Order: sequence, then structure tokens, then C-alpha cells
Amino acid sequence: MDLSINYPYGIPFYSNQEFISINIINNEDDILKLYFVKQKKITGLAGIIFSHEKKKYRFPKKSICAMIADKKPNKVQCFIKLQDGWTYTYP
Repeated sequence: MDLSINYPYGIPFYSNQEFISINIINNEDDILKLYFVKQKKITGLAGIIFSHEKKKYRFPKKSICAMIADKKPNKVQCFIKLQDGWTYTYP
């Protein structure tokens, strides 16, 4: 098991779901929070990326996430339909 790979909160790595691998790079000084989006509504917290950090994630296939910066908690920075093998860089 690779300990550098993160899984979203509430999704166990041993579940029967199909997963995709992504990388997220935060180049800003603020903290990014990832939230799941289901039926066009922001639901649960998926993960946190601290400033100047790169994280490897395994998300369930067909996941959609919203990125919200800590400095602007009421504003969604972007919505992302996650694709296998992609690297997402903010900003």
C-alpha cells in the first residue's frame, strides 16, 4: 500500500467502487478545500490541500468536486469533473 496516496473523507480505500488517480497542486498561500458535488449541490468535505502542497488522490470514478479557498469561504473557485491521471494546479 502506497501511503502517499490520499482518499477522500468518508470513502474507504477498500470499497468496491472504481477509483481514478489524480494529483492536486496548491501554489497559493491559502488552504484549499475540496467538496463533493452531487446533483449540482455541494455536499461533504472530500479533502484539504494546504498551501504549497502537492497531494495524490484516489477518487471514485465520475466524481465532481468544488474547490473553495480558505480566504473566500463563500465563493467556489471552480467545479471540476475529475479525470483519471490528470494534475490539477491552483491557480
